[in-house]
Amino acid sequence: MIETPYLLFLGDAPDMLAAKVAQGIKDWRPEYALGQFRLPGCKADMGLADMTLAEAKAAGIKTVVIGVANRGGVIAQSWKKVLVEALEEGFDLASGLHNLLRD
Repeated sequence: MIETPYLLFLGDAPDMLAAKVAQGIKDWRPEYALGQFRLPGCKADMGLADMTLAEAKAAGIKTVVIGVANRGGVIAQSWKKVLVEALEEGFDLASGLHNLLRD
């Protein structure tokens, strides 16, 4: 099982539809969704607290969930810095995108 609670990574989602994974978690497991992380220009908002990785760690969050699906379903280059930082900070990382996290 993916360790809870979650920080929902919305990246630079252009709209709410692109954040469909995050929306599903927020709707179906709201007790696990404690915050959201948005990059500049993100147009999606789950109505959760915007958190930095440090704030998420202090709140006891265990897993960063990539909650956005982009065209092609791949991890965008613009996301990689923060996702690597999350791993280095000790978070688990969950993704349902088409490319593997190890790539």
